[in-house]
Amino acid sequence: MTETENLTFRAFAPDDFERVAVLLGRTWLPEFDEAAQRVASQIELAHYLAQTTWSLLAERGNEVLGAVLLAERGAASDGAGWAELEARLTRAAEKDEALAEAVRTEMDGVREEAELERDYLAGGPLGADAAVKLLIVSPDAKGLGLGGRLFSAALEHLREAGAVGYHLLTDDSCDFGFYEHKGLTQAMRRRSRAYWPGVDPEKDEFHVYVYEQEL
Repeated sequence: MTETENLTFRAFAPDDFERVAVLLGRTWLPEFDEAAQRVASQIELAHYLAQTTWSLLAERGNEVLGAVLLAERGAASDGAGWAELEARLTRAAEKDEALAEAVRTEMDGVREEAELERDYLAGGPLGADAAVKLLIVSPDAKGLGLGGRLFSAALEHLREAGAVGYHLLTDDSCDFGFYEHKGLTQAMRRRSRAYWPGVDPEKDEFHVYVYEQEL
């Protein structure tokens, strides 16, 4: 049996929260210490889940190897509980100066991307019907083609749901060449004003982007 035959694909369940948060922190927040990585990744994941209307998770045994989350315009979501969790975790983190700073650092970038998204949507773009809120693949899944499989499944769902197009937010820390290879085009680009770990704002330009595609 091959590694790909051992994979299971299914919708995200609430019990998956901790494992997906660990994957997010390990993959996207390696500069943070263990405590900060755990809290910041939980808050960020809860933020995305509060907007999620459709999800798909890939696992092998008890190991989460990847996930994709969609937010669809007009579709029902069960986001209230996740929004409450985000607020509760944020309040708890604010009691510790180091954790509060880590959360501010991570969520400032998330909020900046959300601001860019609002400006994008104000123009009535072709990608207004849906957004890919999260696409993440474990480094342990390298070579399995999981990113492409999760992404393709999400697009198939959007087509079946009748979406005309979709968009996503990304930044210079990500391999957005993956999206260009998939046929998306850059709709907006803005120099970031937030602090990003590992980026010197005095020397380096760091950008956030909106990519879109017609279905």
